[in-house]
Amino acid sequence: MKINTSILIPARLMSTRFPRKPLALINGIPMVICCAKNAIKTGLPVYVCTDSEEIKSVCESYFINVILTPECNSGTDRVAIAINQIETDYVINLQGDEPLIGSNSLNKIVSMLSILKTKENSIISGVEPINSQEALDLNEAKCALINQNSKIIYLSRQPLINNIEGSSEPAYFKQLGLYAFSVESIKKFASLPVGKLERAEGIELIRGLENEFTIFSCIINDNTISVDTQSDLNKVQSKIKKKIL
Repeated sequence: MKINTSILIPARLMSTRFPRKPLALINGIPMVICCAKNAIKTGLPVYVCTDSEEIKSVCESYFINVILTPECNSGTDRVAIAINQIETDYVINLQGDEPLIGSNSLNKIVSMLSILKTKENSIISGVEPINSQEALDLNEAKCALINQNSKIIYLSRQPLINNIEGSSEPAYFKQLGLYAFSVESIKKFASLPVGKLERAEGIELIRGLENEFTIFSCIINDNTISVDTQSDLNKVQSKIKKKIL
């Protein structure tokens, strides 16, 4: 299923909580480049998509493919515009603030792409087990409620418990900035209006749930940290240093 599959990394220069975060350095390398390097290890075509000439210039200095887009409301909307400039049937949307999602996890979601071929209006979303303390931290986690068929039935910034804590199965899952679509599905998704629940929760994939998309979960275990603040970046840097040591 790697044929006709591309990885696109949306990156916006300015962020309310962490301006210029795609260019924040991790071991001397801009974060968006770290994400791209992880993606390139899969062997798939990789593109950073951005409306920033500065991010474009930085990516080109590292020989990373770049697609310029207009300003967009979300990363998925940006990817939906960018795919018009390439030839692909399936797209992996890897958010540019997920530097700890490695190639093995990307390959795992790629291995599930056949689901998108058989199920119209479907999405695959990466999720990761977390503990109750992490689930209660509204700044850290967007929680996923997953049914017995591994389908995500709701997403929230409030804790959503899946099992009795202490059981053999994880009680909580956080949603990651890692999604997979067919080209047809992402174009349809991006054409839909923002609904009340998406606006209330501030989670873009809820748009799919509000419009009867099926969202399948892909469980990964990279112990990821989505970088939304300088504090998050410090945690990432500390984690990477421990791996090196």
